[in-house]
Amino acid sequence: MKSILVPIDCSAASTRIVDLARQVAKAFAAEIHLIHVREISPAPPAAPMGYGVSGMPELMPMPIIDPGAQTLPEKSHKAELAEWQKEIEQAGVKATLHEPTGAVVDEILKQADAVNADFIVMGSHGHGAMYNLLVGSVTEGVLKRSTRPLLLVPSSRS
Repeated sequence: MKSILVPIDCSAASTRIVDLARQVAKAFAAEIHLIHVREISPAPPAAPMGYGVSGMPELMPMPIIDPGAQTLPEKSHKAELAEWQKEIEQAGVKATLHEPTGAVVDEILKQADAVNADFIVMGSHGHGAMYNLLVGSVTEGVLKRSTRPLLLVPSSRS
């Protein structure tokens, strides 16, 4: 075993994921590749582009997002990633940072191939049932499409 990919979303659960990955990497003398994907989201419209009914009898202007509009990447988490890298390396494990921009599942799988990851350590947590129903779970997407083993870390819930 040489390489472990660790996708993180910089949430509170990420600390637990990174800690477990560090322990596994140390036990197997593997390198950790931390990845945080800067997800692309639609840019908000500059002005209302259409009209619709919003639960009222009168028509109210409602913004309609143009699917061809420019997109805005999520903010960078370089400082947090660098702090985790420092902590991992202080434990005697080599760590490399990756912060691509794009579709989260696609970028995780691309990075797993690029670093030839032996397996992926990621959280099983998510936004919640409604978010997952509407948007989908990153973990589920990676699980369905990855050809590499996954180690899923549950979120700590009381």
